[in-house]
Amino acid sequence: MKAIGIITNSDKDMNFRFTKLVADKIIELGGRVLMPHASAVHMEHNIEALDEREIYLKAEGVLCLGGDGTYLKVARNAYSANVPILGINLGTLGFLTEIEKSDINTAIESILNDRYTIEERMMLETVIYSKSGVIAKDIALNDVVISRGELSRILHLKTYINNVYAESYPGDGIIVSSPTGSTAYSLSAGGPIVEPDLEIIVITPICPHILYSRSFITTAERVVRVVVDESYEHSAMVTVDGQNGYEVKGGYSIEVKKAPCSVKMIKVANKNFFKILRSKFYMRGETFKDEIQ
Repeated sequence: MKAIGIITNSDKDMNFRFTKLVADKIIELGGRVLMPHASAVHMEHNIEALDEREIYLKAEGVLCLGGDGTYLKVARNAYSANVPILGINLGTLGFLTEIEKSDINTAIESILNDRYTIEERMMLETVIYSKSGVIAKDIALNDVVISRGELSRILHLKTYINNVYAESYPGDGIIVSSPTGSTAYSLSAGGPIVEPDLEIIVITPICPHILYSRSFITTAERVVRVVVDESYEHSAMVTVDGQNGYEVKGGYSIEVKKAPCSVKMIKVANKNFFKILRSKFYMRGETFKDEIQ
């Protein structure tokens, strides 16, 4: 892999300190660096400055520097271009971003010398229907969240799996999650932890106003449909990966299923999922060093 795109969250990398380290190392090892115009002007070397959309089309791989939010944004674009990605953690938790600051040089050397593997992760495809037809289509790596709007009113949602009625949830909403997203919002709402290389869909209620609260797990080959109760007089929200939001009303339905393709993740370290889980959640990343050695 020689042509590498770099996408940086400038709020996480003040003065592009770590971005410069990454770009310098790639060039030192004979690679090409592709960056958006706004970031390229801060670099000291002759960087190929492109529109961000062009980077995904021309790069052999894309590195993103930031937190999990940055990674989710990049993953959605990389999915459409079928280009693999690797995250460098400049945030706090950084569960999706595999590489810590202290591991940057080793990771770049592995990529430039083709010492890496590609792991494919299931994506979710969602379609939102009003009473008159389709109003939006989107994709998610983590989750699709149907939640109440600005007013603190109980939201009544009916859930169907392959058009078979499963359950009704009065409460704050529902999270429809991929295995990758099981350690995100779904986990906070009491959902199960799922190994990310599985292919299932998790449906987790948010603060349900009932005497029990359990997630549903179904095979990825099925279609989940969530219907906002007809009598609901207020607006609700559908949020996709925390990136895009859509307003829905009573009678609207949200269909979620496995997307036709997977997102490709670059893996340069043989890190066990449960070891990552322990270090990221139990110790909140305290075992990792914060600076380049």
